[in-house]
Amino acid sequence: MAVLKHLLTGILMCWAMQTQAQILKQKNNAEALYNQAVQETKLQHYDKAISLSHQALKAQPDFIDQQLLLARLYMLTKQYDLSRKYTKEVLAKNPRYRDAYYYAINVELTTGKYAEAECYVDEALAYFPGSREFMLKKLGILDLQHKVYRGNELAETILNKYPEDTTVRNAYIEHHLQSGKYYQQLGNSGMARQSYDRVLLVDPRNREAREANLGVALKGGNYQSALEQVNDELSAHPGSYDLLMRKLGILEDMHAYTEALSTLQEIQRRYPGDAKAHTLETSLRMEAATYYANMDPYTLYGSVLEKNPGNREALDKLIGYSMARGAYQEALAWINRGLKAHPNDSRLLTLKMDVLEGDRKYGSAAALAMILYQRAPNPALKERLVQLQTATGREYLAQQQYDLALASFESARQVSPGDSTVLQLLANTYISQKNTSAALKVLDQALTYYPANESFLLKKSGVLADAGRYEEAAAIAGELAARYPSDERFSNNFADMRLTAGRNLMRAEEYDLAKQQFEQVLAVVPSNQEALEYMINMQSATGKPDSALYFADKALTYYPGNRDFLLKKASVLQDMHAYNESAAITGDLMNRYPYTIKYKNAYLTSLMSAGTDYQRNQQPDSALAMFNQVLALRPKDSMALLYSINILNGRQRYDSALAYSAQGIKYYPDNETFLMKRAITLENKKDFAAAALVADSVVKLQPTAVNTDYRDYLQSKTLKNQFGLYYLNSSYDYMSDKYNIATIEYRHYIKRGSYAVQLNYAGRKTGNGLQGLAEMYYTHTPKLYSYGMLAYSNKTVFPQLRAAYSIFKTFKKDIEVELGGRYLNLDSTNSFSGVVSVAKPFGDFWVNLRGYAISESSDFYTSFNLTTRYFMNRRQDYLQVVAGLGTSPDDRSRLINFPNLSGLLTHSIGAGYQKVIRYRTTLGLFGTWINQKISDTGYQNQYDIYVTLQRKF
Repeated sequence: MAVLKHLLTGILMCWAMQTQAQILKQKNNAEALYNQAVQETKLQHYDKAISLSHQALKAQPDFIDQQLLLARLYMLTKQYDLSRKYTKEVLAKNPRYRDAYYYAINVELTTGKYAEAECYVDEALAYFPGSREFMLKKLGILDLQHKVYRGNELAETILNKYPEDTTVRNAYIEHHLQSGKYYQQLGNSGMARQSYDRVLLVDPRNREAREANLGVALKGGNYQSALEQVNDELSAHPGSYDLLMRKLGILEDMHAYTEALSTLQEIQRRYPGDAKAHTLETSLRMEAATYYANMDPYTLYGSVLEKNPGNREALDKLIGYSMARGAYQEALAWINRGLKAHPNDSRLLTLKMDVLEGDRKYGSAAALAMILYQRAPNPALKERLVQLQTATGREYLAQQQYDLALASFESARQVSPGDSTVLQLLANTYISQKNTSAALKVLDQALTYYPANESFLLKKSGVLADAGRYEEAAAIAGELAARYPSDERFSNNFADMRLTAGRNLMRAEEYDLAKQQFEQVLAVVPSNQEALEYMINMQSATGKPDSALYFADKALTYYPGNRDFLLKKASVLQDMHAYNESAAITGDLMNRYPYTIKYKNAYLTSLMSAGTDYQRNQQPDSALAMFNQVLALRPKDSMALLYSINILNGRQRYDSALAYSAQGIKYYPDNETFLMKRAITLENKKDFAAAALVADSVVKLQPTAVNTDYRDYLQSKTLKNQFGLYYLNSSYDYMSDKYNIATIEYRHYIKRGSYAVQLNYAGRKTGNGLQGLAEMYYTHTPKLYSYGMLAYSNKTVFPQLRAAYSIFKTFKKDIEVELGGRYLNLDSTNSFSGVVSVAKPFGDFWVNLRGYAISESSDFYTSFNLTTRYFMNRRQDYLQVVAGLGTSPDDRSRLINFPNLSGLLTHSIGAGYQKVIRYRTTLGLFGTWINQKISDTGYQNQYDIYVTLQRKF
């Protein structure tokens, strides 16, 4: 049963791993197919792009970018129903996908479904309020549906919001041109003229609007207006043949034959060869003769007034006829004639005001309205006065004469302080001039009349923000957001205020205050993407990774799968040393978007950090696994290679370390670091010959003192033989003889130690002494080795027989303990000694305390030595100090007198220095003073000088 359970578990694990691998493979495949489809679309291979897109969606059904591409392809191939299908699927998954709305709107416009297109653009504006592009789209849709009034309102809104935007101005002009044409088709010449006038307010020289206005005037019989327009054109182009002929036609229609004949004469003068002008002269004169033969009422009333200038009825009739014909200048002339006789006549003044307004001379009309209002104030006249002053100000604004416009609006405000239109225009003008204090003063006055008005509150909030008074601006925006919680305009406006304040505080490095701004944004709009990004960044920057992680998780609840927030979360986890969690996120991003380099780099950074963290925590195998993952993705990563080499050397996996060093040298030839790592690895492997060759190449590349020294060290390790010369000079204060020993030595190094043979020579009065000696050091394990020695002589000077053996064991903290024995035969005296020593390094110092227990016949003695060395130059050279008590069986200088010295109280102290030159030649100089007590009051002294020379070859 247990076997079956384990078997099922194994099958499930394999199935899960295969499934995960398959999903990853499908995602990668879907990305690749998507990229191919994009390329085919650019080449206009639409059928092939559609096929690739369906393959990508089959591999990854939730691939939203691919669905949108398919919607575009079906629109390009005029398969509109399919395009609608995929667009709706995209918007259902992500209602804030901006490009999807463009496709949805364009499909409905192309198929003539304007109402559906309008629904889509309204939906887009709900998610992106104030978007210039979507507002312009909506304006175009309204124009296609001939919804003129709504279009007018929207056009004004867009122009007020983007007054300096060329695209918006062009759209505004195009809208009113279309509106004018539409009204012309309906036969509504008054509304058509208003549309063309709005165009001319924005673009006074718009030729199409001027021509259309002229056409409207002629069609409506408003010849005087048409004549004035032609005269305006002629002032700019005085010799234009077409304009002169058009003026001639208008004058003919007005029956102003005298002026018409004068115009015809000017044409003939300017264009003497024009046949048409000569033909017109006869017909024009005949028509004039016929007309004057049948005098109209206007002429008759004129003759009456000529005979009786005070006839008021005739005057009123002439004014009426002139205004009916649109001849405002003529009507004004009759009114002025009447005012000469009756300067204070209110009716004539009112008529004159009407004529001036009809002739668009709003300033003059407003001046008359002021006179009339001051004489007889009444609500109707007050409203008329304010309208005229407002119209005057608008005219000045169109001409960018802001001072005159302000004067007109201020006059209107004095008459009607609470007029909302006047207050709006005043505030807008001051804002356009960047006169913050004046704009705020006007807005404050407006809010005293309309305290809850959204438009004034929003405008004041914007002015305060532009002035840098963000707290006051945000307070107003916050009040509006609280009052209308379901209206995104106000919450978004509040968020923009706080975000701007936060950015400025960040630039001033006031991070805590900036955080408060972003927190207030999130309190009103918890899903605000920009505020969430700032909070994550700032919490990370100020050393609060836990808070940064909280906001990253919060952001991902609103925007699950968002790449930027996932990457930020991974970065926060990295800062928190949660490297494996960070790597899980960045690894998933890399797999989902394999062609995005930043995700791959982030994943590699997480792996490297995890690896170095494992190294610090003494987990080399886990660290090595991380570095291997890095190298699988980026084989040239130098740090991963170096760390791996170090770990493998530490684990004594030298062959693997050599493989990594070879990989590093392959990608970075002649790199000093990788060459040195290879040399060190070969040294660890005891392959000193190969290591020395690599070190030599390092020296050729970088001939520094350190590199040269290391090369010499490795080369010395390849030398197996050593020749030595030693000289010991001993002198005494109690006799004239000297005891000198010369030694020659040969030593051979083997894998586990070394062995040596010596020949010692000493000359005495009693004869010459020779001694042969053999010794060996043998390493059993890295922490256990032995020393053995055997010497034999002719007994003349040296002891006949010497033997020694010690075994050394290294314990924790580098404490070395020695146990051994010594044997000495001299003059039929046999001496047996036991040896115990303890050694311990302390940094560059090394201390050894050795004790001897000596048994000689029936006597028993002890001896002690304390040796201290100070190492230098990579522990090659040292200074040495030795203090002794008693006579040691290892002391060669006193063995000749050994039986005589037994039992004497002996003190000794010595010092010396050893120097190694290029790891081959060793020089040493040592001196010792020995003091022996021979009686209660008698002492004798011995002085030793010891010189050494060793040379490896």
